[in-house]
Amino acid sequence: MFKANQRETWRRMAWALVVCSLCAAILGGCTGAGGSRGTEAGAADTKLEPVDLVWYYPQYGAHPDQRLVNDAVNAITRTKLNATVDLRPIDFASYEQKMNTIVASSEQMDVIWTSNWLFPWATNAKKGVFRPLDDLLGNYGGQLLASMDEKYWNGGKLGGRLYAVPNYQIAAMRPSLVIQKRFIDKYRLDVSKIKRIEDIEPFLRQIKEGEPNIVPFGTTRGLYTNLLYGIDWRVPVYRNDPTPTVLPDVTAEMRTNFALMHDWYTKGYINEDAATLKDAADAYNKGNAAVWFDITGKPGSEVEFKASDGGYDVQLVPLAGSVFVGAGSSMNAIGRTSAHPERALMLLELVSTDKELYNLLVYGIEGKHYTKTTGNFVQVHTDGGYFTNTDWVFGDIRNEYLPEGSPPDKIEQTIRANDEAAVSAFDGFEFDPERVKTEIANVRAVNDEYYPALATGTIDPARFLPEYEDKLAKAGSGVIVQEKQRQLDEWLKARVKK
Repeated sequence: MFKANQRETWRRMAWALVVCSLCAAILGGCTGAGGSRGTEAGAADTKLEPVDLVWYYPQYGAHPDQRLVNDAVNAITRTKLNATVDLRPIDFASYEQKMNTIVASSEQMDVIWTSNWLFPWATNAKKGVFRPLDDLLGNYGGQLLASMDEKYWNGGKLGGRLYAVPNYQIAAMRPSLVIQKRFIDKYRLDVSKIKRIEDIEPFLRQIKEGEPNIVPFGTTRGLYTNLLYGIDWRVPVYRNDPTPTVLPDVTAEMRTNFALMHDWYTKGYINEDAATLKDAADAYNKGNAAVWFDITGKPGSEVEFKASDGGYDVQLVPLAGSVFVGAGSSMNAIGRTSAHPERALMLLELVSTDKELYNLLVYGIEGKHYTKTTGNFVQVHTDGGYFTNTDWVFGDIRNEYLPEGSPPDKIEQTIRANDEAAVSAFDGFEFDPERVKTEIANVRAVNDEYYPALATGTIDPARFLPEYEDKLAKAGSGVIVQEKQRQLDEWLKARVKK
């Protein structure tokens, strides 16, 4: 991470470059390998040849009106970019598998949604699946570049080169409990007194005793996260450690958390199938879980949870402060098989700066799939034939209409959360796993075997935790820790020299 004066210098230089590029675009058009930018809003540049683009991204389910929305999208992109876009959504459950097959076939891929948790951007960038974007962004994405600070762009950088465009959304995590409001009201729960995980237990007991058909705490992976215990998210190091020491896979905090989860499980507070469920939403999507854990805690997510938990209102209760974790959770890259990468970048800029196009992708066609109500609010027709519930997949949420039920200041809350979130002291550190690939694969296998059951309390940590730790050690977890420590020490020394 740059020092404060270096960040300011970078920011001024970036803005100067953006201003220069915009001036050049206005005066004579920005030229590049693929043609001339120089477009005016609402009219296609006659110098742009017509092209066809393909965009892959994930979605929750098929939309009957997908083709109708795609046609409406093309009415805009033909006018403004002289391009048609073939939207090819894939369900989340099979997105990575299908994308890997498409990559292997070398099919046309112009825009590809990627992240640090699904179809991983860094892995695919190293494989050569994505094109570097630095030059393209400078020539064809001036507005896009200026729309986000440096810390967002760092989310798509590898080895100093940019491989993916961040979707501006919540880039901070605020671990929270999600609680159905009907039970908050019924049992008069004072949410202001819930500061730690343990504080919710009396409420879970009330639900267990008073609501026989309701699961007190619905989960698939428990609620352990380093963010709850003062451990840095980028490197497993205590945030207040003056001599940063990489922690082992199993920390003292994890042991305490596993014991708590097992206690809750034996008391019947946790759903019995917690260790085997694959999707987090499976724990609450029928509206029969009173409480669950959400690691992001993003502003406005109450509406999304209501839509997916049987229509019941919920309230978020933060358990920790916001931590800036970067924009890697939702980005779009340009495929190496794209014949028109400059136009693909122009499409990404248009989606992030054109309010009409962005909301068309998110909500569909006005009057058919949603209705404008008051101010910036819309009533979404969830059964109207197009309902994504994934505003974060497409572009910049600062352009979005607000679905009814959202906080009126949802966007302002998101911006504030991003701006105020604590930034890791190790921002910019990239762990290279090359030397310990075998150990990482072995440790992953051990985690797959033990972690879900331990984290959800399904098995007794007093019996199985020593076994888990022993197998981790034999798999090479200590070797990985040593390698992380070595690379971190080198990175810290290099930063001091700068």
